[in-house]
Amino acid sequence: MNIIFHFRKSKNFAAERPSDGKFISCCRKGENQILEKPSDALSNDILYPNFLLDLLANPNNPDYKNFHDNIRSYNSTISFVSMGTKAVDFSGGGPYVFKVHGQICHRTSHIQSVNGQAPQYAQLYVIDSTQATKIRVNHPANEQCKIRILDQIDRFFRQNNRLSDTYRMLQEVE
Repeated sequence: MNIIFHFRKSKNFAAERPSDGKFISCCRKGENQILEKPSDALSNDILYPNFLLDLLANPNNPDYKNFHDNIRSYNSTISFVSMGTKAVDFSGGGPYVFKVHGQICHRTSHIQSVNGQAPQYAQLYVIDSTQATKIRVNHPANEQCKIRILDQIDRFFRQNNRLSDTYRMLQEVE
């Protein structure tokens, strides 16, 4: 993957280059430069929180590179569930392929951790925000994530996400 497409700086294989030299897998030959504005169920525009917009779009932000380099870790660590499936393992060369055998499901956790295991997924939303952030940042998959960014995302979710409220209420009922 040593061919860089100039619109999105995506890495591509030379053999996948179309005859016009413009790759389509990342941005439809440079046509998709702006994402549609997110909207709620009533078609009201949803505004990105300023801190997240700055992390995504401002290269002068000191955390911009870290956030972009580790965006999958930030996304995974803040999730309420994980994906469960039986993935088929391909051995050999070629581009990465993710093939699923059977059904894809969402795995979630009990409200409280079981057998002394560290809280995970939704369990992190029923405990204190500061404690949840410390648990997230101490997970080996998140070693490159910055605690300050994780804390901002966690606090945003707790204030603006209905699922977060639901899990907190379940904890109170329990």
